[in-house]
Amino acid sequence: MNPEELRTRIEELRNEFGELLDEDALRRIALDERGLLMLNEKSIAELKDREEASLEVRVNRIMAPRDFKKRDGGTGRVRNIDVEDNTGSCRVVLWDDDVDLPEKLNLSEGSKMKLINCYVKFTDFGVDVSRGRKGRIEIV
Repeated sequence: MNPEELRTRIEELRNEFGELLDEDALRRIALDERGLLMLNEKSIAELKDREEASLEVRVNRIMAPRDFKKRDGGTGRVRNIDVEDNTGSCRVVLWDDDVDLPEKLNLSEGSKMKLINCYVKFTDFGVDVSRGRKGRIEIV
């Protein structure tokens, strides 16, 4: 969404909502409609267990995909990406349909990624971040 499109959409929303919402709220709605709103931006050091967060990280290492057996007897796929920012490191966990994301996004070591509204989980292996239901992963 370019700045002109954003301004136009904010004006449309202002006409729709009148004085009920301020400029910041209108901007957030416009960005959220396009899936561009990054909620709860944090650094890796600030992450908390079982929260949704957005962060920008650098790729250190992309692991090979692995197959695993699910509890229901089926099979699944998983892949890990080691990432860091200036406050620490964590692991991005890609499940099933997301396993091919590094190739689709042309990710490589040193690439920067945005993890938008992703799910954080503290595990025995450290901090894991996954896309979850509402999250997105993009290359910067």
